[in-house]
Amino acid sequence: MRFFKSTYSLVSMIFMGVFMSLLSACSSEKPLDKTIVGTWVQETPISITDEGIRTTITDTILQVKTNGETHLSRNLDIIGRGLPETGISVSVELRGNWELVQGRLRQTPASVLVIPRETNDVARNWADQLQEQAEQSTASVKTIVSANKTQLILQDVESGTTDVYRRK
Repeated sequence: MRFFKSTYSLVSMIFMGVFMSLLSACSSEKPLDKTIVGTWVQETPISITDEGIRTTITDTILQVKTNGETHLSRNLDIIGRGLPETGISVSVELRGNWELVQGRLRQTPASVLVIPRETNDVARNWADQLQEQAEQSTASVKTIVSANKTQLILQDVESGTTDVYRRK
């Protein structure tokens, strides 16, 4: 009788394990790569201060496409040391490719365009300098803190800044 109970327990455990595996395979959660695909909007501005210069990032739109392409547009308002009192404003357009590497979003730029939103020489010079820096940059890597149907939270591995997006 003891052998029967042990065998029955073992069979029961195997059955439950198989059943639970089947249930998890049928869950409604999408794989991470499918969850992050879409158009994302960052509604809250982000300000970063470095060496006396404050950069405020606004109007960010991130597109992550199923074909592996990515597109990011945002506005930068820069104020501080060495700039006119009102600062300068530029728009940035990045196009490139994305991939998931160990649960992190890796975005590699293919093209970058930095456009001054003002017509003065200082804004044009800064846009040119930022363009040059952007062309030298390599891939950005972001930890995916959270991703679901409505929200995407990314944290830059290098700088530690966190971006919170909502699905458009």
